[in-house]
Amino acid sequence: MTSQPLGGSFSQSVLREMMLQDIQSQVNTLPKLENHNIGGYNFSMVLDEPPKSHWMFSVPLNKLYIRMNKTFNVDVQFKAKMPIQPLNLRVFLCFTKDVSGPVLRCQNHLSVEPLIGQNMKMRESLLRSENPNSVYCGTAQGKGISERYSIVVPLNMCRSGNRSGGHVRQTLAFKFVCQNSCIGRKETCLVFCLENASGDIVGQQVMEVKICTCPKRDRNQDERSMNGKKRKSQVEATDDEEPDVKPSKMRRRTTSYKNDIKKEDTESNDSHDRKRDEQPITDWNVSRTQDGEYRLAITCPKKEWLLQGIEGMIKEAAAGVLRNPNQENILRHANKLLTLKKCAQELP
Repeated sequence: MTSQPLGGSFSQSVLREMMLQDIQSQVNTLPKLENHNIGGYNFSMVLDEPPKSHWMFSVPLNKLYIRMNKTFNVDVQFKAKMPIQPLNLRVFLCFTKDVSGPVLRCQNHLSVEPLIGQNMKMRESLLRSENPNSVYCGTAQGKGISERYSIVVPLNMCRSGNRSGGHVRQTLAFKFVCQNSCIGRKETCLVFCLENASGDIVGQQVMEVKICTCPKRDRNQDERSMNGKKRKSQVEATDDEEPDVKPSKMRRRTTSYKNDIKKEDTESNDSHDRKRDEQPITDWNVSRTQDGEYRLAITCPKKEWLLQGIEGMIKEAAAGVLRNPNQENILRHANKLLTLKKCAQELP
């Protein structure tokens, strides 16, 4: 970045550059399984479960249950903003517990589908689109959002009758050509990314999905399990409240109980202190420099956690630049964070 005089206009340009780099890098980083509407389009996905359908949707679990090779309809809805800009919807499958692992088809189902013409990307994609003009993207080695297997569907902004209350609503149709049992029964989710013409993600919605042979059975089992866990947590919370009353009465009755309580408290504290002292701190280091600044060194087990931490600091630095445009140390800190993020992204 070239050196320029410090001032309000310079801080604004730095902030814009930081935000632009952060948005542009989204498509080349690992996906984050969270809903957001950073572009202000009020983006959402709507599923209307038809009666006697081969797929079901659990509202409390936000989860789709569907059979393989069966089509389901989903409506993409977003606010029409002026000036009208072309928008695309990128859709891909992702493992919920390992976002770095690409979701690939099993060899059994892949081997029975012939390779015809230029359908290589579509043939290897576990997700299929029934909409015209759909584009299949990515490779089997891809991990970033734009590099992994995904489907990009251009959204029609000008169709008559598809607007309601300032929103555009368009129906899309998809299906899956493998089951969760084909990929080690790992939990999966479907990620919908609303992208502008430059490929920037301006909205995202995430929905869990299970491709199985008995959608109704699996949905009922999962909802019963969820309700059972809720009841168990409520019972445990009730049990935890009872000792708050009983021990106070018993302390007034006997002296020996007081001694037991003190002994337990002492042993518990000693045990806690020993565990805390036994924890290795070689991978963590916090200190303060002679200039009054703070230094943090940590070791992360996953690359995406490291990137998320850096991104959080970038946002704080950008806000600091706006609040204090003339403080050179904050500006240097912001520039160093941008360089640090680039270095972290290049890590294997």
